[in-house]
Amino acid sequence: MAAFIRRYVALTMKEVQQLRRNRVLLIQLMLPPTIVLIIFGFALNPKVRDLRLGVVDQSMTTESQGFIDSLAQNVNFKVTRRFIRTQDAEDALRSLKLDLFIVIPTDFARTLARGQTAEVQVVIDAVDANTAQIAQGYLRMALEDYNSSGGGQGVPAPKFRAGRTLVRSAHPSPPPGAPDVQPAYLYNPGLVTSWHYVTGVMSIIMFINASLVASALAVKEKETGTIEQLLMTPAQTGEMLLAKTSPVFVLMMVVMFVALVVGVVVFGVPVRGALWMFAVAGAFAALAGIGIGVMVATISRSQQQAQLLTFFVNPPITLLSGATSPLDNMPEFFQKLSYLNPLRYLVTIVRGVTLKDAPWSALWPNLAALAFFAIVLFAISAWRFRKV
Repeated sequence: MAAFIRRYVALTMKEVQQLRRNRVLLIQLMLPPTIVLIIFGFALNPKVRDLRLGVVDQSMTTESQGFIDSLAQNVNFKVTRRFIRTQDAEDALRSLKLDLFIVIPTDFARTLARGQTAEVQVVIDAVDANTAQIAQGYLRMALEDYNSSGGGQGVPAPKFRAGRTLVRSAHPSPPPGAPDVQPAYLYNPGLVTSWHYVTGVMSIIMFINASLVASALAVKEKETGTIEQLLMTPAQTGEMLLAKTSPVFVLMMVVMFVALVVGVVVFGVPVRGALWMFAVAGAFAALAGIGIGVMVATISRSQQQAQLLTFFVNPPITLLSGATSPLDNMPEFFQKLSYLNPLRYLVTIVRGVTLKDAPWSALWPNLAALAFFAIVLFAISAWRFRKV
């Protein structure tokens, strides 16, 4: 044991000295992840605001103007242009000057006065299908607000007509005797979307950086020819790999806690669970990422080749982790494939600790899976490292 400790300390000090001389790598480990986390936290936002709305008012009445004003007051829409002809609005939509436009028919006011339901045609740019669906939902909510505020003068609500399909709006208030649904938002009552993305990007940064740095350092030993000298020393393969990855492991843990501090300070991400669970999960994830990086290095001849290989490895790991998009929205095949992704379990634990304070019974299967992948990947990387 004493000999193992002496060899481990000597090899670790060698790696620490190499990292101290490589200040560029240290800066790359600390500064870019922090910047990326802040940018992604603000940029990755599914909400849609200031949709450019055009209006073709063929009615030109007080009722139609009141309806237009109600849309203009909605924060989701920005009434940018008004048209006389529908063709002009279509040209503006085609020229990327609008996101959607509505056509108010000539009989709009008369129809409402007769107590009938008026039809309003909606034409939406559906190149971005997600934005188009969100825009349609916003219009429905705007229609509900218009009628509930008395804008409809108690007459039947207008309908939205998209193409030839009639889309009936929801009733602004439940009829007498009908159940009234009052939602309660747990864990994120303010519906802060950045919390979801920041916790996911936080996990991605730590895991991907661990694989990138580990592969770069291992390949550098091959390029300089010092790996043959290391293999000829009395130290075992596991000792060499443990000493080589220990500084990287410590740096990754620092990066993860720096990311957590950034998330708390900049975005107000709560930490409701136990930090020890956060730290243990991060440790296993760092080992798994290092194992992947070393395996990539063992089949690469240069740092450039290792970087190219990571472009084929890291994107699938990121996309199948559930960090930025729900796994339930993916095809069943990819949902099952995601169980082979250690990053999936890290994301679940990080969100369970920070946002939910999930109980141990819910988190331990993910922690056990993460530990399993860490042990297997690190063992395979040690075996491959000896074969270099």
